[in-house]
Amino acid sequence: MEVAMRRTSQRACRDEAFKAHVIEYWNERATTYSNGIWDELEGAQHHAWIDVLHNKLALDFLGAEGEAPKVLDLGCGPGFFSILLSAMGCTVHAVDESEQMLRHAQENVARAGRPERVAFIRSDVSSLPLPSDTYDAVVLRNVTWLMRDPVAAYREWQRVLKPGGKLVVFDANWYTYLADAALDELRRSHQEDRAVLGWSENAFASAKQEDRCEALAAQLPLTYENRPAWDVEALSSIGFKSVAADEEVWRSVWTKGEQAFYATSPLFSVEAVK
Repeated sequence: MEVAMRRTSQRACRDEAFKAHVIEYWNERATTYSNGIWDELEGAQHHAWIDVLHNKLALDFLGAEGEAPKVLDLGCGPGFFSILLSAMGCTVHAVDESEQMLRHAQENVARAGRPERVAFIRSDVSSLPLPSDTYDAVVLRNVTWLMRDPVAAYREWQRVLKPGGKLVVFDANWYTYLADAALDELRRSHQEDRAVLGWSENAFASAKQEDRCEALAAQLPLTYENRPAWDVEALSSIGFKSVAADEEVWRSVWTKGEQAFYATSPLFSVEAVK
């Protein structure tokens, strides 16, 4: 018993240390990440994402009669989805554990969204200080890959959804190349010239930051899974209904440059109804 308790305590300490490293990384990346979403907001992607969110969330059918749809934006980062969803008429609760990301999100929503419709919450997205059966929809972009226990995270996001509410996850196999040398070689050939992305120079991570992110990804379980097939199976196994993946969504929301640069890790979406 004592040995088991000691091991549990050691594992908890490792998890907390890892979480601290993740938060530190995203606090450091917050400014460049925020600059990056302005490239999206000021380009054609803005309207492409609005169309995709309308279609995926089926907003015309969400929310009680006369009430705005209540949407939880998890891992909100600098507020991209919160800006779009608030402008689309939703009541948004935006959650992130990075203090600097939330600061940028508040500034960006005030600048381009509907701040009166958005509340910001600093929290671990996999352990939410929120009541069950509350939200019409939960949305995430480029967040699930960061989960230390993705099944537990999916259960938590299921908990806060209303019965019939919808989870919509956008993500990619961002770091599968860490375990696949051939894929990594192909990725490098696609990513020789980052200018193809057409991003502002102040939107890029530094080489040191990219190395740090790879080191974090190497410790995460979803780096080594085949997604979105893994997600579909996991969501179905915990009781979500109508689980479906869209492996072509990248064609709608990525620029031609992004499609070429990230060809080895195309964006997908997974939709699941509680």
